[in-house]
Amino acid sequence: MSEKQTAGTKLDKATAVRIQRDIEKYRKSGAAITVLDEKGRPVEGALINAEQVAHDFLFGCNIFVFDRFPTAEENAKYKELFKRLLNYATLPFYWRGFEREQGKPGYERVDAMAEWCKENGITTKGHPLVWTYEAGVPTWLPEDKPDEVKRLMEARVKEIVSRYKGLIDIWDVVNESTHMRTFANMSVFDYTSEPVRWARGANPQALLLVNEYGAIEDPKSAERYFKLLKEMKAAGVPFDAIGVQSHMHNGLFAIPDTLKALDKLAELGKPVHLTETTVLSGKETNPADERKQAEYVEQFYRACFSHPSVRAITWWDFSDAFAWQGVAAGFVRKDLSPKPVYLVLDRLINKEWHTSAQGRTSSDGSFTFRGFHGNYRLTITTPSGASKTVEFHLAEEGKNQVEVKL
Repeated sequence: MSEKQTAGTKLDKATAVRIQRDIEKYRKSGAAITVLDEKGRPVEGALINAEQVAHDFLFGCNIFVFDRFPTAEENAKYKELFKRLLNYATLPFYWRGFEREQGKPGYERVDAMAEWCKENGITTKGHPLVWTYEAGVPTWLPEDKPDEVKRLMEARVKEIVSRYKGLIDIWDVVNESTHMRTFANMSVFDYTSEPVRWARGANPQALLLVNEYGAIEDPKSAERYFKLLKEMKAAGVPFDAIGVQSHMHNGLFAIPDTLKALDKLAELGKPVHLTETTVLSGKETNPADERKQAEYVEQFYRACFSHPSVRAITWWDFSDAFAWQGVAAGFVRKDLSPKPVYLVLDRLINKEWHTSAQGRTSSDGSFTFRGFHGNYRLTITTPSGASKTVEFHLAEEGKNQVEVKL
């Protein structure tokens, strides 16, 4: 990495203290377990083992190269490494490649991705529904007929969101609208807002995002994006979350600046998703650059995980093989061997930010602990040897009280 690329890696003490404090404050809550016997009496001395089995926070990556490796062994390894680390996957809906021939969308490949994710407990998001960059514009689109383009765009959004209801319920609806031209001679506001309304009608329960770049590293872009989102919110446009890209091909973001940008977006009162995060480890495999990548990514993930408005971080791309712009930006190398960055995130997600709690109930049958938000498996064993296993959700909000009758 160059001096410019490593400029964001130094972390001042005050920021480090804030990050650690806020992870504890915002990512964990207390839980109270009460164990009763068959007559409803408290059981004292019951052994409780509480094991977290899933995170509420979404740790993700695009999964565009699903089954694209040359051998079955490589594809199997890719999937195993992906599901060990992550619980969230972004699936491709770029209009040009998805519907190469008008009226013949390529559902089969995305269906396979989505079904595999569902089978493995991985939440899915579709990306993007509307985007006027080349990949989002079919060659057959009649751009000289604005009314027809708008009709086709509306039909696409409604059909896809409706078709995947229950399988894909999170969507990057409009991508980069404050930087790109619009479709059908629409204003930026209408071009961003109307697809969100179409998507909401197609799936009232979906989580809908607007997605943009520059919101952290470019003050002018950030101001323009904030203004658009504020206007949309005031007009009642039903977007649910703010998508923020964080590609760092041209230099790392200073962590304090990242937190400051997230603080500003939080003023809108909407959750924030880091939708596309890229940190390079050089153009080719280099042990020193891989270590620097891992060191910075740990800082960046800690900072974003600590911020109360952030609900998801999505990486771009999982492997150096097929990586966007042909650079070494993956969690794993081209041969699928894990880089230091993979090992760092494995430690954070599956160990440091994972709760295992053990103890015995007091005289009133209670046991309390504090844990990271997510799903838990409770195993209760009484002094007499009877046991029971139950599952519960430790939520960010709520009493988080569980009563177990044996």
